[in-house]
Amino acid sequence: QENWPRSCPLLGAAEGSGQLTLGSLLVDLEATEKAMAWTLGRPTKSSKQYLRQVMAEYEALDRELPCIRKFSSPPSAQPLCLCMETSEDFTHLEVLEALEAELPGAMDSGRVSSIRFENMNVICGTAGRRDRWLVTVTDFQTRSRLLRSGLRPRSLAHPLVRHDDLLLGDYRLHLRRSVVRQRMLEALGAEPAEED
Repeated sequence: QENWPRSCPLLGAAEGSGQLTLGSLLVDLEATEKAMAWTLGRPTKSSKQYLRQVMAEYEALDRELPCIRKFSSPPSAQPLCLCMETSEDFTHLEVLEALEAELPGAMDSGRVSSIRFENMNVICGTAGRRDRWLVTVTDFQTRSRLLRSGLRPRSLAHPLVRHDDLLLGDYRLHLRRSVVRQRMLEALGAEPAEED
């Protein structure tokens, strides 16, 4: 009994041992916590089963979505920005001509302030993603008209969507992967670091 922790008559704790004495009953807190976690249906973070589960979840997400856009902060709202996703290799001139066909004098009248190209394969570091053409307008009436009509570069119909909706979807995927990655690192006992 010399090795037993000192205890008060009813309650005591051995220094640094992770054990608690209740009267003459010695309780191992770590074993109790693990038993309670299993009883509640949650394996402890150090269990092999939990580690396998988290790694399988990360691998499945990686197979399902191998090219997720990364964000350092939440995207800011751009309510007047529209987007056309395409696999076609359009030029700025072709997109401008398609805009002019829908809105004659769109650039000259100031209703369209910019046309930008986003190469999603470069942004995501992958291949096979559709590129995005971003059209920024100056008023909600023009935005509504273009959302209804879409664009027809090279006579190929392409819908326009709100860029904010696409960015929000990309950001949600980024957060989903970040959470799964964080859980995997915690399960491995590694310190979380910034994603590349």
